[in-house]
Formats: sequence, C-alpha cells, structure tokens
Amino acid sequence: MTINKYVVELWHEPGISPLSNASSRKMANRTHEKLPGLMEKRGMKMIGAYHLDPEHRSILIFEAKTVEDVRDVLYESGFMHWCDGRIFPTTPLSEMHKWAVAQEPI
Repeated sequence: MTINKYVVELWHEPGISPLSNASSRKMANRTHEKLPGLMEKRGMKMIGAYHLDPEHRSILIFEAKTVEDVRDVLYESGFMHWCDGRIFPTTPLSEMHKWAVAQEPI
C-alpha cells in the first residue's frame, strides 16, 4: 500500500490554550502521551510538528496509508477535543507541475 503525506493544521482559541488553561493542559498532555501508540497501531509516522508563533496554531506532517488513519488518530488522541483542524492531502510539486502542464489551458 502507498504511503502518502498529509499536512494537518490545528488551532484553538486563546482561552482554551494549554499555555493558560489547566483543563486544556491536562487534555494536551494526554493527547501527546497517546499519540505515539495510535500512530504505531496504524503504521503512521509524524515527520514534522511545528507551532506557528505567536498564533494558537500548529502544523503536523504525517506519513500515512489513508486520510482516514490521520483523521482517526486526531480524534482518538484527543486533539479534536480542544482543537479545530484541517487535513490536507499533498502532492509533490514536481508531480503537480507535470500534471498541470499536461492540462489543456482555458
């Protein structure tokens, strides 16, 4: 099965930031504890994790078999309890360029 790359954007409101909210901090700690086991269970790998300073946003980059695996890990780990998010399937720019130049222009 093909391994694909997915970029996940997560964000939350300042009032529920783990930086300042004790309940959110507990949830975030549990989320980060669960994450490795859930990824291993699905054969996933996180290849990048970045906080977008000073925003309450993060970017995670996963290698996974399916978008459903990424979605399920986000829910089961707890991210979706304290974050909103988007999952973006990716295509290498070199492949996208080849595809684009093969299209008939308007």
